[in-house]
Amino acid sequence: MKKKATILALCTSLVLTFALAGCSTNSGQNEAAKATGAAGAKETTGKKAKISYLDPLPSQERTALMQGLLKKFQEKNPNIEVEYTSVPWDDANKKWMTMGAAGILPDVLSIDDTSLVAMASAGYIENLQPFYDKWDQLNNLTEATKQARNKFKGNVYAIPDGFLLQGLFIRSDWFKELNMPETIATWDDYFNLAQKFTDSAKNRYGISFRGGANGVIRAMEYVMAAVHSDSWFDKDGKSILYKPEGAAAFKKFYDVYLNGNAPKESVNWGFNEMVQGFLNGQTAILNQTPEVITTAQKNMKEGTWNVVPMPKADDGKRYIFWGYTAAYAMSSKSQNKDASWKLIEFLSSPENNLEYSIKNSTIPIYKDNLKDPFFNKGPIAGYAGSMADSNIVFAGPPSHLTKLGQFTGTFAVEETQKYLTKAQSLEDTVKHLADFLTKEQQAYMKENP
Repeated sequence: MKKKATILALCTSLVLTFALAGCSTNSGQNEAAKATGAAGAKETTGKKAKISYLDPLPSQERTALMQGLLKKFQEKNPNIEVEYTSVPWDDANKKWMTMGAAGILPDVLSIDDTSLVAMASAGYIENLQPFYDKWDQLNNLTEATKQARNKFKGNVYAIPDGFLLQGLFIRSDWFKELNMPETIATWDDYFNLAQKFTDSAKNRYGISFRGGANGVIRAMEYVMAAVHSDSWFDKDGKSILYKPEGAAAFKKFYDVYLNGNAPKESVNWGFNEMVQGFLNGQTAILNQTPEVITTAQKNMKEGTWNVVPMPKADDGKRYIFWGYTAAYAMSSKSQNKDASWKLIEFLSSPENNLEYSIKNSTIPIYKDNLKDPFFNKGPIAGYAGSMADSNIVFAGPPSHLTKLGQFTGTFAVEETQKYLTKAQSLEDTVKHLADFLTKEQQAYMKENP
């Protein structure tokens, strides 16, 4: 028994050490992480509350924005001190779950909809419904915000920061070189252009491919369009990858990489790498959300790039994933929940949401903010207007599945990379992915008839 107890203690210590040591930042924020460590830091002397915030989308621009907002918050609330830490997006789901299991999540953190249900069901994040019901901004929220995938068992667990739709960033200058119109009307056009723009001798490739974490979401986006489905499953809870046309679409999507129409190293690319591949002139087409507009404006010459709508499927509809960038959630272990909600409420205020949305090129959560001129011109106008397009099918990941984050962030990465490196057949890869998804969906349907 002593030996088992010793092993358990060592394992617990390792989990805690990993979680704390791994909460790295891009802008020298490790000192902040060391200062607070776990979530729910107790009030300091003089009744000054100390809380922590974890940002999973660190970049030079975003970090500066969030730190600026936190500074404003502390100026308005001198009795509350906020420590900022960050973690790279591609590592975020693992980090959240590890820290949640260890009981050391920061007081406030930004999470995506693929992880929310798993964290809520595990008891890692707080039910915000009691705070939400008393919020004075409810009547100003857009319908998209009210219907967002931020709930678990009917209760709100996070407040969306802003909404994103997919769109295609294109190298306008490359299109002009080939005397081609700057449009990608259909998915067949997308795949044909991937070949036309590839010239490996010049280190030019058609597609900014995402072979790393969450890359399978882009693949499923095309599979859904090919199958004409707004779900990853049929009515019996079976994955649409089992369908012959689903498997064929999966193959066609990943053939972009296998045929050499994407950089070889993109087998490991995540968000930052695929964006950089487009910015530095290595790739012609980037499937991304409007937050990249600001980055492109700062790093590319005017006239060399543009944004066009997602391609239409052969039924004339656009199957597009949409959702919030990262919603504000609260640790269930926070010892300063009122202060934590005050921070969420401040970051989500109309004034700060407008600034956040403009600087990150996201769609605001408020009806009044959508009237701002910023959202009626330039690349962002297409995203904002597409929310009302009758030809758009809002087709998102099955965020109700508790293991979705594990699937998109780890399991699917391993399986697809085996296929892309020719270590596993197409048939085995598709079967493994479909089996995982079907097992989870049918278990969910059984528990939620």
